[in-house]
Amino acid sequence: MGDKYFDLDRDELLEMLDFLEEDVENVRRVAKFIEEKDIDAEFLFHGKSESAKDSAEKTDLDLDQIVKTLVFKTGNDFVAVLCPGDSRVSEQSLEDLTGSKVRMAKPSEVENHTGYIVGGVSPFDLDIDVFMDISIPEKDLVRPAAGSRVVGVELEPEELVRALNPSIEDICR
Repeated sequence: MGDKYFDLDRDELLEMLDFLEEDVENVRRVAKFIEEKDIDAEFLFHGKSESAKDSAEKTDLDLDQIVKTLVFKTGNDFVAVLCPGDSRVSEQSLEDLTGSKVRMAKPSEVENHTGYIVGGVSPFDLDIDVFMDISIPEKDLVRPAAGSRVVGVELEPEELVRALNPSIEDICR
């Protein structure tokens, strides 16, 4: 996994430090989960990313290797869907899988049900059902968020599957 570094001007550095301060407990939470599950993974710091596209541009991974963790409300429950960065979740497919009408969770709902902030939602240590698109296990390397908009976790898809035991479905387009 890459040995890249990135340059920050003073304002960018201060912004990154603010994000890290806000997200430090979530990054620790992910690191603890990774350690407890004995997952072979590396943590990658990068410039602030608000989207999968931003994240891919700031690292050496392709957009389809960035794994978005999206949270949906399904009836009275919430579920997480792991989706490649270049894809979108098919809400119809998710409705078919859950048997309920679905909608994207509001940022406050995401934080309440996952503990993570939108933009840094990690698939690790969730107390909700997790679905993974069938294309993710086919990748060589993937990177979901590590509980922060400036930290990701790089790992092989098999390790991600082993860590999460998700329901693997054809759910993204």
